Amino acid sequence: MTVDPDERRDDHVLASLAVLRTCDVSERRSRQLRRRCHAVLQADALPRRRSWTVSSAPFREVIVPALGGAWCLVYLVEIIRRAAAIYGYLGTP
Repeated sequence: MTVDPDERRDDHVLASLAVLRTCDVSERRSRQLRRRCHAVLQADALPRRRSWTVSSAPFREVIVPALGGAWCLVYLVEIIRRAAAIYGYLGTP
């Protein structure tokens, strides 16, 4: 996007941006940063396997859904219990 010089005079933000000087990192520092970024990204891409677990598949496929289902069931029972208490079918909550 180009800005017309007349617009720059009318817009205070563009005029203040035009006054700022350009700063850039050196080529050496740029290479260092690029190397560090690539190292971090490659380290994150490697699979991290904990020594105490052989595979996390049973945990993800069985235990987590079972815990989630149990939590939902407890929540539903508590909702029904409180609703029954409000309508007078049970004692106070």
